[in-house]
Amino acid sequence: MKYLQYLFGSILLFFVPIHGLLVAVAMAITLDTFTGIFKSIKLHGLKSIRSRKLSTIISKMLLYEVTVLLLFLMDKYLLNEFVILWWDIEFMFTKMCAIVLIFIELVSVKENIEEAYNIDIWNMLKRLLSRAKEFKSDIDDLK
Repeated sequence: MKYLQYLFGSILLFFVPIHGLLVAVAMAITLDTFTGIFKSIKLHGLKSIRSRKLSTIISKMLLYEVTVLLLFLMDKYLLNEFVILWWDIEFMFTKMCAIVLIFIELVSVKENIEEAYNIDIWNMLKRLLSRAKEFKSDIDDLK
């Protein structure tokens, strides 16, 4: 039993350099899940929530986290030495993979919010930026 604890502790300590990436990916999946549940309840009512649909979260979480872990292993033992020669970024491919996975989840969050509230976030941001430009030009006119 003691050896299993040592083995588990060693494996856990091996992946400490990327624990922040793993947590960030998990938080993005969790945020996507909550917005998906909110959208489903808002559009179709509480009866639209099914355990079968929610069970896909477990497989998605496992797939994403294992992907980051395996890419970390490849990065550490194969790719990191070559990347360090050109760029001073440790575990660059692991970080890029985590960014892509988080981006995918954030796009899904955006889509859930847009469908739930029937709005277009990009048009709202464009209008906000045009108002900021108008405000800036008004301030410049005052000077």
